[in-house]
Amino acid sequence: MAKRKQKKNSKSRPTRKNRKGMRLPLAVLLIAAALAVAAVSAVSVRRFLLRNASTAVARESTLGNYYSGTLVVARNERVTEAESNTTVDFVAAEGSHVSRGDTICRVYSSGYNQTEINRLQNYREEIQAYHVGQVFSSYVDAALDSENREIDSLAQQVRTMVNGKGVGSLSNLERQLTSAMAVRKNYLKQKYPDDQTLNELYKIENDQLKKIESWTTTYTATEDCRVSFYTDGFESMLNGNTYQTLTPEEAKQVIRGILPERTTVSRGNSAIFRTVNEDEWYALFLCQDRDWNPVVGENYQMQLSGFDNYVVRGVVESFSRIGSDLLLRMRVPQQSVVPMLNIRTCNATVGDFVSGIHVPIRALYTLDNTIGVVVQDGSLQTFVAVTVISYPDSETAFVRPTLEGSPLMDGKTILLF
Repeated sequence: MAKRKQKKNSKSRPTRKNRKGMRLPLAVLLIAAALAVAAVSAVSVRRFLLRNASTAVARESTLGNYYSGTLVVARNERVTEAESNTTVDFVAAEGSHVSRGDTICRVYSSGYNQTEINRLQNYREEIQAYHVGQVFSSYVDAALDSENREIDSLAQQVRTMVNGKGVGSLSNLERQLTSAMAVRKNYLKQKYPDDQTLNELYKIENDQLKKIESWTTTYTATEDCRVSFYTDGFESMLNGNTYQTLTPEEAKQVIRGILPERTTVSRGNSAIFRTVNEDEWYALFLCQDRDWNPVVGENYQMQLSGFDNYVVRGVVESFSRIGSDLLLRMRVPQQSVVPMLNIRTCNATVGDFVSGIHVPIRALYTLDNTIGVVVQDGSLQTFVAVTVISYPDSETAFVRPTLEGSPLMDGKTILLF
Protein backbone atom coordinates (compact mmCIF):
# COMPACT_ATOMS: atom_id res chain seq x y z
CA MET A 1 0.00 0.00 0.00
CA ALA A 2 2.83 2.37 0.82
CA LYS A 3 4.35 1.89 -2.56
CA ARG A 4 1.17 2.68 -4.39
CA LYS A 5 0.67 5.90 -2.45
CA GLN A 6 4.18 7.02 -3.21
CA LYS A 7 3.73 6.36 -6.88
CA LYS A 8 0.47 8.30 -6.97
CA ASN A 9 2.10 11.29 -5.32
CA SER A 10 4.95 11.32 -7.80
CA LYS A 11 2.49 11.69 -10.69
CA SER A 12 0.30 14.33 -9.08
CA ARG A 13 3.16 16.66 -8.07
CA PRO A 14 5.16 17.76 -11.11
CA THR A 15 8.24 19.87 -10.53
CA ARG A 16 8.28 23.75 -10.98
CA LYS A 17 10.38 23.34 -14.12
CA ASN A 18 7.73 21.23 -15.82
CA ARG A 19 5.03 23.88 -15.13
CA LYS A 20 6.99 26.57 -17.01
CA GLY A 21 7.42 24.25 -19.92
CA MET A 22 3.64 23.84 -20.23
CA ARG A 23 2.86 27.62 -20.16
CA LEU A 24 4.81 28.46 -23.36
CA PRO A 25 2.84 26.17 -25.71
CA LEU A 26 -0.41 27.52 -24.25
CA ALA A 27 0.54 31.18 -25.06
CA VAL A 28 1.52 30.18 -28.58
CA LEU A 29 -1.83 28.49 -29.03
CA LEU A 30 -3.73 31.58 -27.87
CA ILE A 31 -1.85 33.86 -30.28
CA ALA A 32 -2.37 31.44 -33.13
CA ALA A 33 -6.08 31.32 -32.37
CA ALA A 34 -6.36 35.13 -32.38
CA LEU A 35 -4.56 35.32 -35.72
CA ALA A 36 -6.82 32.68 -37.14
CA VAL A 37 -9.93 34.65 -36.06
CA ALA A 38 -8.51 37.82 -37.64
CA ALA A 39 -7.69 35.94 -40.84
CA VAL A 40 -11.18 34.48 -41.01
CA SER A 41 -12.66 37.97 -40.41
CA ALA A 42 -10.54 39.49 -43.21
CA VAL A 43 -11.42 36.67 -45.58
CA SER A 44 -15.11 37.02 -44.78
CA VAL A 45 -15.02 40.79 -45.43
CA ARG A 46 -13.17 40.24 -48.68
CA ARG A 47 -15.65 37.60 -49.79
CA PHE A 48 -18.51 39.93 -48.85
CA LEU A 49 -17.02 42.75 -50.93
CA LEU A 50 -16.41 40.55 -53.91
CA ARG A 51 -19.61 38.51 -53.97
CA ASN A 52 -22.44 40.34 -52.26
CA ALA A 53 -21.85 44.09 -52.72
CA SER A 54 -23.88 46.08 -55.24
CA THR A 55 -22.48 49.25 -56.78
CA ALA A 56 -23.22 52.90 -57.43
CA VAL A 57 -21.53 55.78 -59.24
CA ALA A 58 -19.82 58.69 -57.44
CA ARG A 59 -20.86 62.16 -58.64
CA GLU A 60 -18.79 65.31 -58.21
CA SER A 61 -20.76 68.36 -57.13
CA THR A 62 -20.76 71.54 -55.05
CA LEU A 63 -22.79 72.72 -52.09
CA GLY A 64 -23.20 76.15 -50.57
CA ASN A 65 -24.32 79.62 -51.54
CA TYR A 66 -23.11 80.82 -54.89
CA TYR A 67 -24.07 83.47 -57.41
CA SER A 68 -23.78 83.72 -61.19
CA GLY A 69 -22.65 86.83 -63.01
CA THR A 70 -19.92 88.34 -65.19
CA LEU A 71 -16.28 88.72 -64.23
CA VAL A 72 -14.17 91.69 -65.34
CA VAL A 73 -10.41 91.09 -65.13
CA ALA A 74 -7.86 93.69 -64.05
CA ARG A 75 -4.09 93.10 -63.94
CA ASN A 76 -0.94 94.75 -62.65
CA GLU A 77 0.17 95.81 -66.12
CA ARG A 78 1.84 98.70 -67.86
CA VAL A 79 1.38 99.57 -71.54
CA THR A 80 4.14 101.04 -73.70
CA GLU A 81 3.06 103.21 -76.64
CA ALA A 82 4.82 104.76 -79.64
CA GLU A 83 3.94 106.69 -82.76
CA SER A 84 1.29 105.02 -84.85
CA ASN A 85 3.42 104.97 -88.04
CA THR A 86 6.24 102.85 -86.62
CA THR A 87 7.63 99.42 -87.46
CA VAL A 88 8.11 96.91 -84.63
CA ASP A 89 10.58 94.01 -84.49
CA PHE A 90 9.23 91.60 -81.86
CA VAL A 91 12.06 89.85 -80.03
CA ALA A 92 10.31 88.24 -77.04
CA ALA A 93 7.63 85.62 -77.67
CA GLU A 94 4.00 86.43 -76.94
CA GLY A 95 3.08 85.55 -73.35
CA SER A 96 6.64 84.61 -72.42
CA HIS A 97 8.40 85.30 -69.15
CA VAL A 98 11.11 87.95 -69.44
CA SER A 99 13.72 88.82 -66.86
CA ARG A 100 14.93 92.28 -66.04
CA GLY A 101 17.17 93.57 -68.85
CA ASP A 102 15.84 91.16 -71.51
CA THR A 103 15.05 92.73 -74.89
CA ILE A 104 11.32 92.85 -75.59
CA CYS A 105 11.25 94.50 -79.00
CA ARG A 106 12.84 97.11 -81.26
CA VAL A 107 10.79 99.98 -82.61
CA TYR A 108 11.71 101.90 -85.77
CA SER A 109 10.33 105.43 -86.03
CA SER A 110 8.75 107.09 -89.08
CA GLY A 111 12.14 107.99 -90.64
CA TYR A 112 12.95 104.30 -90.98
CA ASN A 113 12.15 102.50 -94.22
CA GLN A 114 13.21 99.39 -96.04
CA THR A 115 15.27 101.41 -98.51
CA GLU A 116 17.77 102.31 -95.80
CA ILE A 117 18.08 98.68 -94.75
CA ASN A 118 18.65 97.65 -98.37
CA ARG A 119 21.33 100.31 -98.67
CA LEU A 120 23.09 98.93 -95.59
CA GLN A 121 22.91 95.45 -97.05
CA ASN A 122 24.48 96.70 -100.31
CA TYR A 123 27.39 98.23 -98.40
CA ARG A 124 27.96 94.96 -96.58
CA GLU A 125 27.90 93.03 -99.84
CA GLU A 126 30.59 95.37 -101.20
CA ILE A 127 32.72 94.68 -98.13
CA GLN A 128 32.19 90.95 -98.57
CA ALA A 129 33.12 91.13 -102.26
CA TYR A 130 36.29 93.04 -101.44
CA HIS A 131 37.19 90.47 -98.78
CA VAL A 132 36.81 87.62 -101.24
CA GLY A 133 38.47 89.33 -104.19
CA GLN A 134 41.36 91.10 -102.49
CA VAL A 135 41.93 90.07 -98.87
CA PHE A 136 41.10 86.36 -98.90
CA SER A 137 42.76 85.63 -102.25
CA SER A 138 46.30 85.40 -100.88
CA TYR A 139 46.16 84.64 -97.18
CA VAL A 140 46.88 81.72 -94.88
CA ASP A 141 44.99 82.37 -91.63
CA ALA A 142 43.56 79.52 -89.54
CA ALA A 143 41.69 81.90 -87.19
CA LEU A 144 39.96 83.60 -90.11
CA ASP A 145 39.10 80.22 -91.62
CA SER A 146 37.35 79.30 -88.36
CA GLU A 147 35.36 82.54 -88.37
CA ASN A 148 34.29 81.97 -91.99
CA ARG A 149 33.14 78.41 -91.30
CA GLU A 150 31.03 79.57 -88.34
CA ILE A 151 29.41 82.31 -90.45
CA ASP A 152 28.71 79.89 -93.31
CA SER A 153 27.12 77.40 -90.88
CA LEU A 154 24.88 80.02 -89.28
CA ALA A 155 23.89 81.42 -92.67
CA GLN A 156 22.91 77.93 -93.82
CA GLN A 157 20.78 77.43 -90.69
CA VAL A 158 19.02 80.73 -91.34
CA ARG A 159 18.27 79.73 -94.94
CA THR A 160 16.94 76.35 -93.79
CA MET A 161 14.63 77.95 -91.23
CA VAL A 162 13.39 80.58 -93.69
CA ASN A 163 12.43 77.71 -96.02
CA GLY A 164 10.37 76.20 -93.19
CA LYS A 165 12.57 73.15 -92.69
CA GLY A 166 14.51 74.09 -89.54
CA VAL A 167 13.62 73.95 -85.85
CA GLY A 168 14.42 76.73 -83.38
CA SER A 169 14.32 80.50 -83.13
CA LEU A 170 15.01 82.49 -86.30
CA SER A 171 15.61 85.70 -84.33
CA ASN A 172 18.23 83.94 -82.18
CA LEU A 173 20.01 82.64 -85.26
CA GLU A 174 20.00 86.09 -86.82
CA ARG A 175 21.53 87.56 -83.67
CA GLN A 176 24.23 84.86 -83.66
CA LEU A 177 24.99 85.49 -87.33
CA THR A 178 25.21 89.26 -86.79
CA SER A 179 27.52 88.73 -83.82
CA ALA A 180 29.77 86.34 -85.77
CA MET A 181 30.06 88.78 -88.67
CA ALA A 182 30.95 91.57 -86.24
CA VAL A 183 33.70 89.41 -84.73
CA ARG A 184 35.12 88.67 -88.17
CA LYS A 185 34.98 92.33 -89.18
CA ASN A 186 36.86 93.41 -86.07
CA TYR A 187 39.44 90.73 -86.69
CA LEU A 188 39.99 91.92 -90.26
CA LYS A 189 40.28 95.53 -89.12
CA GLN A 190 43.10 94.53 -86.79
CA LYS A 191 44.71 92.18 -89.33
CA TYR A 192 44.67 94.65 -92.24
CA PRO A 193 44.69 98.14 -90.66
CA ASP A 194 46.39 99.86 -93.61
CA ASP A 195 43.96 98.86 -96.37
CA GLN A 196 42.44 102.25 -97.31
CA THR A 197 39.71 100.84 -99.55
CA LEU A 198 38.55 98.47 -96.84
CA ASN A 199 38.64 101.24 -94.22
CA GLU A 200 36.53 103.48 -96.44
CA LEU A 201 33.94 100.72 -96.90
CA TYR A 202 33.83 100.19 -93.13
CA LYS A 203 33.24 103.93 -92.60
CA ILE A 204 30.33 104.01 -95.07
CA GLU A 205 28.78 100.97 -93.38
CA ASN A 206 29.20 102.50 -89.92
CA ASP A 207 27.60 105.79 -90.97
CA GLN A 208 24.61 103.93 -92.37
CA LEU A 209 24.28 101.92 -89.15
CA LYS A 210 24.26 105.09 -87.07
CA LYS A 211 21.61 106.56 -89.36
CA ILE A 212 19.37 103.52 -88.87
CA GLU A 213 20.05 103.40 -85.11
CA SER A 214 18.90 107.01 -84.78
CA TRP A 215 15.45 105.77 -85.81
CA THR A 216 15.58 102.69 -83.57
CA THR A 217 14.48 102.33 -79.94
CA THR A 218 15.20 99.09 -78.12
CA TYR A 219 12.83 98.26 -75.25
CA THR A 220 13.99 96.02 -72.40
CA ALA A 221 12.18 94.63 -69.36
CA THR A 222 12.55 96.70 -66.20
CA GLU A 223 11.49 93.76 -63.99
CA ASP A 224 10.69 90.06 -64.12
CA CYS A 225 7.25 89.79 -65.73
CA ARG A 226 5.13 88.42 -68.57
CA VAL A 227 5.03 90.27 -71.87
CA SER A 228 2.15 90.49 -74.32
CA PHE A 229 1.79 92.29 -77.64
CA TYR A 230 -2.02 92.15 -77.56
CA THR A 231 -3.95 95.06 -76.04
CA ASP A 232 -7.67 95.83 -75.85
CA GLY A 233 -7.72 99.54 -74.92
CA PHE A 234 -8.90 99.03 -71.32
CA GLU A 235 -5.42 98.81 -69.76
CA SER A 236 -5.34 102.41 -68.50
CA MET A 237 -8.88 102.15 -67.12
CA LEU A 238 -8.48 98.72 -65.54
CA ASN A 239 -5.31 97.87 -63.63
CA GLY A 240 -4.03 97.28 -60.12
CA ASN A 241 -4.16 101.02 -59.31
CA THR A 242 -7.65 101.78 -60.64
CA TYR A 243 -9.86 98.70 -60.17
CA GLN A 244 -10.98 99.83 -56.69
CA THR A 245 -12.63 102.94 -58.15
CA LEU A 246 -14.64 101.17 -60.85
CA THR A 247 -18.42 101.59 -60.50
CA PRO A 248 -21.10 99.06 -61.51
CA GLU A 249 -22.00 101.24 -64.50
CA GLU A 250 -18.37 101.41 -65.65
CA ALA A 251 -18.11 97.64 -65.28
CA LYS A 252 -21.14 97.32 -67.56
CA GLN A 253 -19.41 99.51 -70.16
CA VAL A 254 -16.38 97.22 -70.12
CA ILE A 255 -18.62 94.18 -70.53
CA ARG A 256 -20.32 95.88 -73.51
CA GLY A 257 -16.91 96.72 -75.02
CA ILE A 258 -17.28 100.51 -74.79
CA LEU A 259 -13.71 101.84 -74.75
CA PRO A 260 -12.77 104.81 -72.55
CA GLU A 261 -11.99 108.09 -74.29
CA ARG A 262 -8.29 108.54 -75.04
CA THR A 263 -6.35 111.63 -74.02
CA THR A 264 -5.08 114.14 -76.60
CA VAL A 265 -1.50 113.02 -75.99
CA SER A 266 -2.21 109.34 -76.62
CA ARG A 267 -4.44 109.75 -79.69
CA GLY A 268 -1.50 109.83 -82.08
CA ASN A 269 0.12 106.75 -80.49
CA SER A 270 -0.53 103.05 -80.61
CA ALA A 271 0.14 100.40 -77.96
CA ILE A 272 3.22 98.29 -78.66
CA PHE A 273 3.34 95.88 -75.72
CA ARG A 274 2.39 95.51 -72.09
CA THR A 275 4.31 94.02 -69.17
CA VAL A 276 2.25 92.13 -66.60
CA ASN A 277 2.99 91.12 -63.01
CA GLU A 278 2.67 87.35 -62.85
CA ASP A 279 1.66 86.60 -59.26
CA GLU A 280 -1.50 88.62 -58.63
CA TRP A 281 -4.52 89.87 -60.48
CA TYR A 282 -7.93 91.37 -59.68
CA ALA A 283 -11.52 90.38 -60.35
CA LEU A 284 -14.60 92.60 -60.50
CA PHE A 285 -17.71 90.46 -60.23
CA LEU A 286 -20.99 91.98 -61.38
CA CYS A 287 -24.24 90.22 -60.55
CA GLN A 288 -27.86 91.03 -59.80
CA ASP A 289 -28.81 90.06 -56.26
CA ARG A 290 -30.49 92.22 -53.63
CA ASP A 291 -30.08 89.74 -50.77
CA TRP A 292 -26.37 88.88 -50.89
CA ASN A 293 -24.33 90.87 -48.38
CA PRO A 294 -20.63 90.11 -49.04
CA VAL A 295 -18.11 90.48 -46.22
CA VAL A 296 -15.00 92.61 -46.80
CA GLY A 297 -11.89 90.51 -46.13
CA GLU A 298 -13.76 87.26 -46.75
CA ASN A 299 -12.47 84.66 -49.21
CA TYR A 300 -14.78 83.50 -51.98
CA GLN A 301 -14.24 80.85 -54.60
CA MET A 302 -14.62 81.70 -58.28
CA GLN A 303 -15.44 79.12 -60.94
CA LEU A 304 -14.68 80.69 -64.33
CA SER A 305 -16.76 79.66 -67.32
CA GLY A 306 -14.75 77.94 -70.04
CA PHE A 307 -11.95 76.91 -67.67
CA ASP A 308 -12.48 73.28 -66.65
CA ASN A 309 -11.54 72.66 -63.01
CA TYR A 310 -10.07 76.17 -62.75
CA VAL A 311 -11.25 77.50 -59.39
CA VAL A 312 -9.54 80.53 -57.86
CA ARG A 313 -9.96 82.17 -54.49
CA GLY A 314 -10.43 85.93 -54.23
CA VAL A 315 -10.36 88.24 -51.22
CA VAL A 316 -13.13 90.87 -51.12
CA GLU A 317 -11.58 94.35 -51.02
CA SER A 318 -14.81 96.34 -51.37
CA PHE A 319 -18.21 96.26 -53.04
CA SER A 320 -20.84 98.66 -54.40
CA ARG A 321 -24.57 98.24 -54.89
CA ILE A 322 -26.74 100.31 -57.24
CA GLY A 323 -30.30 99.03 -57.38
CA SER A 324 -30.15 95.33 -58.11
CA ASP A 325 -26.55 95.55 -59.44
CA LEU A 326 -23.86 94.34 -57.04
CA LEU A 327 -20.17 94.84 -57.91
CA LEU A 328 -17.62 92.86 -55.91
CA ARG A 329 -13.99 94.01 -56.09
CA MET A 330 -11.64 91.15 -55.29
CA ARG A 331 -7.91 90.59 -55.17
CA VAL A 332 -6.58 87.21 -56.35
CA PRO A 333 -3.22 86.73 -54.61
CA GLN A 334 -0.61 84.07 -55.36
CA GLN A 335 -2.47 82.92 -58.44
CA SER A 336 -0.74 82.92 -61.84
CA VAL A 337 -2.04 85.52 -64.25
CA VAL A 338 -1.14 83.38 -67.28
CA PRO A 339 -4.65 81.89 -67.86
CA MET A 340 -6.11 85.42 -67.67
CA LEU A 341 -3.34 87.17 -69.62
CA ASN A 342 -5.52 88.02 -72.64
CA ILE A 343 -9.01 87.78 -71.11
CA ARG A 344 -11.01 90.84 -70.06
CA THR A 345 -14.46 89.40 -69.28
CA CYS A 346 -16.04 85.98 -68.77
CA ASN A 347 -19.02 84.41 -67.05
CA ALA A 348 -18.37 83.14 -63.55
CA THR A 349 -19.89 81.64 -60.42
CA VAL A 350 -18.76 83.15 -57.13
CA GLY A 351 -19.59 82.07 -53.59
CA ASP A 352 -18.65 80.10 -50.51
CA PHE A 353 -19.47 76.79 -52.15
CA VAL A 354 -17.64 73.60 -51.26
CA SER A 355 -16.52 71.04 -53.83
CA GLY A 356 -17.04 67.39 -53.02
CA ILE A 357 -18.58 64.10 -54.13
CA HIS A 358 -22.09 62.77 -53.64
CA VAL A 359 -22.25 59.09 -52.66
CA PRO A 360 -25.08 56.95 -51.28
CA ILE A 361 -25.01 56.62 -47.49
CA ARG A 362 -24.84 52.85 -48.04
CA ALA A 363 -21.41 53.37 -49.65
CA LEU A 364 -19.90 54.50 -46.32
CA TYR A 365 -17.81 51.72 -44.81
CA THR A 366 -15.79 51.74 -41.60
CA LEU A 367 -12.38 50.07 -41.67
CA ASP A 368 -10.06 50.22 -38.64
CA ASN A 369 -12.22 53.00 -37.12
CA THR A 370 -11.86 55.06 -40.30
CA ILE A 371 -14.88 55.96 -42.40
CA GLY A 372 -14.52 55.72 -46.15
CA VAL A 373 -15.80 54.22 -49.39
CA VAL A 374 -14.53 51.35 -51.52
CA VAL A 375 -13.74 52.28 -55.12
CA GLN A 376 -13.91 49.44 -57.62
CA ASP A 377 -11.89 49.56 -60.83
CA GLY A 378 -12.23 46.26 -62.59
CA SER A 379 -11.09 43.59 -60.14
CA LEU A 380 -9.18 46.15 -58.05
CA GLN A 381 -10.91 47.43 -54.90
CA THR A 382 -9.44 50.37 -52.98
CA PHE A 383 -10.59 51.70 -49.62
CA VAL A 384 -10.55 55.53 -49.65
CA ALA A 385 -10.82 57.42 -46.37
CA VAL A 386 -13.27 60.35 -46.56
CA THR A 387 -14.52 63.29 -44.53
CA VAL A 388 -18.31 63.57 -44.46
CA ILE A 389 -19.20 67.21 -45.07
CA SER A 390 -22.98 66.85 -44.86
CA TYR A 391 -25.98 64.64 -45.49
CA PRO A 392 -28.08 66.45 -48.14
CA ASP A 393 -30.94 63.95 -47.72
CA SER A 394 -31.79 60.67 -46.04
CA GLU A 395 -30.03 58.58 -48.69
CA THR A 396 -27.01 60.69 -49.73
CA ALA A 397 -23.72 61.74 -48.15
CA PHE A 398 -21.59 64.64 -49.39
CA VAL A 399 -17.93 63.69 -48.84
CA ARG A 400 -14.39 64.69 -49.69
CA PRO A 401 -11.38 62.31 -49.86
CA THR A 402 -9.04 62.76 -46.90
CA LEU A 403 -5.91 62.49 -49.05
CA GLU A 404 -5.20 64.24 -52.36
CA GLY A 405 -4.85 62.14 -55.49
CA SER A 406 -7.26 59.45 -54.32
CA PRO A 407 -9.11 57.28 -56.87
CA LEU A 408 -12.46 58.60 -55.63
CA MET A 409 -13.64 60.99 -58.32
CA ASP A 410 -16.57 61.76 -60.57
CA GLY A 411 -17.88 58.73 -62.46
CA LYS A 412 -16.02 56.09 -60.42
CA THR A 413 -17.81 52.90 -59.36
CA ILE A 414 -18.21 52.46 -55.60
CA LEU A 415 -19.49 49.52 -53.55
CA LEU A 416 -22.68 49.58 -51.48
CA PHE A 417 -23.06 47.69 -48.19
